[in-house]
Amino acid sequence: MFNTCSPYIKLLFDKGIDWYPYLDQKLIDRAEKEDKLIFQHIGYISNIKVREMAERLFSDTRVINILNDNFICIVEDKESSPESYLIALDLLFLNQDFSFGPMNLFVMPDRKPIICFSDCNPDYFLEVAESIVDAKKNKKYLLKQLSEELSKSALNTGIITEKVSPSTISPKILDTFIHQWYKGIAENDFIYQISPFTPNPNTMLTSVEYLKFYKDKAISDKIESMLDHLQFSSVFDPVGGGFFKQAKDYSCKEPYYEKTLEDNAHFINLYANAHDYFKKESYKITSLLTYKFIKDELATQSGGYKSSITITSSLDEVNYYKYSINELMIMFPERYIDVAIALSLDPLADKHLKQIPARTSRTYSILSEDEIEKLKIRRTEHIGYFADRREITSYMSQLAESLASSSLLLNNRSLYDTALNIVKYILINNSHSDSRLYRYCCCNKSNIPGYLSDYADFIAALIALYKSDNCKNQKLFDYAKKYIDFVMTHFYKPENGMFNKSECTIEPDTIPFKRESNIDFLKPSANSIMAGNLLSFYEITGDKEYFKIAEQQIMNIAPNLHSSGPMLSSWAHKVLKYLNIIGQLT
Repeated sequence: MFNTCSPYIKLLFDKGIDWYPYLDQKLIDRAEKEDKLIFQHIGYISNIKVREMAERLFSDTRVINILNDNFICIVEDKESSPESYLIALDLLFLNQDFSFGPMNLFVMPDRKPIICFSDCNPDYFLEVAESIVDAKKNKKYLLKQLSEELSKSALNTGIITEKVSPSTISPKILDTFIHQWYKGIAENDFIYQISPFTPNPNTMLTSVEYLKFYKDKAISDKIESMLDHLQFSSVFDPVGGGFFKQAKDYSCKEPYYEKTLEDNAHFINLYANAHDYFKKESYKITSLLTYKFIKDELATQSGGYKSSITITSSLDEVNYYKYSINELMIMFPERYIDVAIALSLDPLADKHLKQIPARTSRTYSILSEDEIEKLKIRRTEHIGYFADRREITSYMSQLAESLASSSLLLNNRSLYDTALNIVKYILINNSHSDSRLYRYCCCNKSNIPGYLSDYADFIAALIALYKSDNCKNQKLFDYAKKYIDFVMTHFYKPENGMFNKSECTIEPDTIPFKRESNIDFLKPSANSIMAGNLLSFYEITGDKEYFKIAEQQIMNIAPNLHSSGPMLSSWAHKVLKYLNIIGQLT
């Protein structure tokens, strides 16, 4: 535990609970010998709400005592154990819980789950834990029955149980998906009621790509409005650049101060594509400022990229990203009013009141680079944050793919060069001589086997670089083929035409179910990325075997598009690509 690279696990380690980093046979034997059940918690550092809830829960003396006395306790970070996270996410979905975590699981010694929930209120947690302890003492057969029933439900949840027979995929499927998404955004008010609000750049990207083929003014206006809203709100950092992961609500007036490499990589691509479609200069600026943030704040000296940064204190206490008029008067005595206006601050407010800055359409025409740098330096004088220093293959690959694609859209060769350097870095630091990728590198060590997402995103980066350079770099093609072949050998399931989340021969640590990454929630699913890779490789090589495998994946998912809302947006994007290849787009 002391050697973990996870800042989330380090945060929870000294709270008093006897944590273990994974479940092994020794712990299972101990649970049976001591007549204990298993408790498993899965969380992550990059979401401040998740972190705060977990800290509060596991600092409660009552919680500490009941867990230590009655359970073998496992804590996992979703970045180190994405399959455990995916299993738990599927269990939450069974309870109609779409909170995205954190996950609290109570598990039988035979590794079958009893219950999974995300609520971290100590009183509620104690109520659940006490009822399970009581049932173990007095009605153990009921716990056994409950775990058997949940296991049966979970066994086929989140996976494709059989291949869908070949059928015709028409543009109508895609059209229905996009218009249902638009109706939910434009005609219902659910987006304004979501708290916290988490922007989803991938769904918007699918819509922008759709608009390139189907001109729809209503959808176009809505997308443009959302893009403007995000870039000119406090969810975009006008001083440091880049997007915060979440805000209190859709107004984005109160951001939650964490930034992730994954989200910002997707925002670069989104705004580059939006610039290409809408021809608005502000979108190009947003894309490049986001890229600059990643280079300035997330790049490591070794050449990799950190996964995220988030504040150290609670949201109620943080002032790191805010400015008062009094500060501006000291820093810019001759121009403090202009600077305040450029940052959307009220110059007539109490001069000691800390205000949250936001970008305007004139921010960067009013502020000089020296003034922005001065604002950044002032911020760093009292800023405090956690940095997740793990250089995760999947997220760095997403950045490389985004930069390679955006280099063409923005006519900026430096983006391509950075993307190429990222790929080279992964090959040197996050890969093994037997063709395997590691999940991440940290503390100069790489030892966790890569998951499907790591391979799929890395292949996507290789293909994007190969295509962006007019297919001149044969080495990029060779590496892409090498890793596609590896994934086909070690992840592919011919019985349903999909890919496992982890290698077929690797069993999950705790709950004994293999998963498939099929559902696009706030990020593209790994299977959808692989489908896109195979379609791209068919375009490059003309080899129909790649096309057939991708087609089967799409066939398996397409029937669910019409009722998925925004949860299959990456698959909708692959349907768009598929229809374009077979000549069905108008």
